[in-house]
Amino acid sequence: MPNSIAIPRRLILAFSFVAIALGQISLGYACSFKPATEQELFSQASSVFVAHLTSVSEIPAPDDMKGVYGKIIEGSFQTIEQIKGAPPASGKVRSAPYGFGNCTIPFMAGADYIFFLRAEDDYIMFVNGSAGPVMNLNGTKVRERLESLRAMAK
Repeated sequence: MPNSIAIPRRLILAFSFVAIALGQISLGYACSFKPATEQELFSQASSVFVAHLTSVSEIPAPDDMKGVYGKIIEGSFQTIEQIKGAPPASGKVRSAPYGFGNCTIPFMAGADYIFFLRAEDDYIMFVNGSAGPVMNLNGTKVRERLESLRAMAK
């Protein structure tokens, strides 16, 4: 008799873990994209710049995002280096909340980023070329990427 009760408890426990895991999945769109070269991403960008995020806040989502997110993330930045075009005059960038499968990068106040913005889409996404958080702008790989971007800007 003890085994007949233990099996349903195990099933309930297993079901509970699955339900909790499914509840952790983001409601964002799945990130699907055609890989592009660095040169393609650079040419598609209207603005490429290095910036330091000074603050990050959650704000109400604009109408174009309300169907998916109630709130979005806005980061205030200080420009470190302008590589192509001009950074937003507002000193702010926006992103969907960081989550599984939605192509965003996590915004962290106090960290540096390489931002690629497209005129038609001002949300920060790694598929457009943006990268971060960058903890060391003098790191070998970061320095090599920045040198490559500077060369493309000439």
